[in-house]
Amino acid sequence: MVLDKIYAYLGLGSNVGDRKAHLDAAESALASATGIYLDRSSPTYESPPEGPGNQPDFLNRVLGIETWMGPRELLQTCLAVENQLGRKRDQPQGPRTVDVDILLYGEKIIDDPELQIPHPALPRRPFFLQPLWDVAGDIPLPGSGLRLSQLLAGLAPYELKLYERQF
Repeated sequence: MVLDKIYAYLGLGSNVGDRKAHLDAAESALASATGIYLDRSSPTYESPPEGPGNQPDFLNRVLGIETWMGPRELLQTCLAVENQLGRKRDQPQGPRTVDVDILLYGEKIIDDPELQIPHPALPRRPFFLQPLWDVAGDIPLPGSGLRLSQLLAGLAPYELKLYERQF
């Protein structure tokens, strides 16, 4: 069965070790995966952690991709990249070498225990909304009736710093 091409957005995050190297390695692994074409990469942003304990700041980036994978196959590819780069899942929202989240998958809305798209926390996470804006512009968030500009405008002030611009 041949799937139609879908445009999707992936959020990358890292707050352990060489954070930028982890993001670069995840981007490279995803770009070389069969069934994924990397179209755009946002600037890299630095933000405070939301998880428990005293954690280092995160670096975040968003990728715009074209894929011929179904959403669950794409999720398995994202999880494989996390595992390849040493992701440990011993503490919810704990420190991590890399996190790869499917933020949007075309205009699809998926709500099941293993996969939720749009990512359920996307509307309240400036560290994904701003880089998503950078690669996608003022797109609507499927199922919400809101555009990215409205979501960004509705957020409380947040410590998000440009870390590195992509060219």
